[in-house]
Formats: sequence, structure tokens, C-alpha cells
Amino acid sequence: MTDDDGKTTGRASQAERVYAELRARLLHGDFAVGQRLVEQQLAAEFAVSRTPVREAMRRLEGDGHLVRDQAGGMRPSVPSVRSMREVYDVRIALEELVVRRAASAGDRGLLEAVQQDWHALEAEWRGRAPSVTGPDFVHADEAFHQRIAQASGNDMALRLLSDLNDRIRVLRIHDFTADDRIRATIAEHLEIVDAVLASDPDAAAAFMRAHVHRSALVVRERVGAALSRMFEAG
Repeated sequence: MTDDDGKTTGRASQAERVYAELRARLLHGDFAVGQRLVEQQLAAEFAVSRTPVREAMRRLEGDGHLVRDQAGGMRPSVPSVRSMREVYDVRIALEELVVRRAASAGDRGLLEAVQQDWHALEAEWRGRAPSVTGPDFVHADEAFHQRIAQASGNDMALRLLSDLNDRIRVLRIHDFTADDRIRATIAEHLEIVDAVLASDPDAAAAFMRAHVHRSALVVRERVGAALSRMFEAG
């Protein structure tokens, strides 16, 4: 490996570390509402140059955790609890629609593949060697719901669900900051797909509705706690 490659790899690992630590602090609400995150100060705090800090902040902006003000500065994104509630109401109706259709006339091969994948993920967590952990689990969760929608054969529902996920991803990450919620989600996903494969639309819809509602409550509680810390930090 050349020196240039080594420097590039070092910067990448530094940027990843800064990104992970800043994201955890943003999710926890450690920065005050309206507080500007200054590259130079963060670089000194993390004992790195400004380049990995800049890269991490750009990534956090792309994720929706930071917003850019009119002067070009980066500030914490303030979640909208009202908007979250409205989107979850729509999501519950949409998820119930697709899971009923999947249970009645879904793509069985795809559904069996989903079931197999989540049994494998359950085994990873039982063996304490999970391949997906923490807030990054949100992407695995989204994939589960989108594959159920895909199996239902309703392309419009699949597109709408993808759009909803884009809108609330930054909020839903709050649901997966603790291992117990990830384990609970895995169990709930298996309940849903088992009912779908049993061709029981009523049970599948009930499991799905309870699952999404439970997630919404957890997100609301944790977003509320993070918001309280953000205002207290000011």
C-alpha cells in the first residue's frame, strides 16, 4: 500500500468514526436547537483534521440529521412530531393493505426468502454475532417491509411505501438505538411473515398493525426525549 493509499484509508476511517459518534450524539439530543456545528471545533474535539469532519458532516446532512442554514452553516435537524404522527397513520393503512394482499395472493417464493433471511438474522442475534446493529438496522427493517409490499404485487403501494420511508428514516432510526428493540423487531417480523405464509390475512394484518404502531410509540417517546435534551442544552 502506498503512502497516499494509507493516508486515504486513514482519513476514511477517521471520517467514519466522527460520523458514528456525531450521529449518536445527534440522536441523543446532545446539541442544542439551532446550535451551529463548527468544523474547527469538532476537529479539535476529535483530534483529527477538518477534512474527515467535513466528510462526516456532509454525510449527516445527506441522512437528514443536519440541515444547512442560509449562511451555509450546519445545525441539528429538529424532528417534527406532528409530521411523524401523520406519516405513521398513512403507513399503518398502507402496510395493512399490502400484507393482506400478500397473505391472500402473494409471491410465495419471495415470502419464503424473506422468512429465511429473518430466521438467519434471528440466529445471528441469538449467537451474539449480528451483521447489522444499531441505527443501521433501519435499512434492514425497511427492506423487510418493501419486500412484503413487492410480494403483494401492488407496485403503487411499493412506491408509496418507499417514499414514506424516505420521509421518516431520520426519525425511525431512533427506534433502533437499543438492542432490545432490534430483537423485538426481528420477532415481530417473523410473526408477520409466518401469518402471511399461513394465508391468514386477518392475523397478518393484526400483527403488522401492532408492529408499526409499537414502532411509532417508541419513536415518539425517543424523539420527544431527544427534543427535550436539545432544548435543555440551549
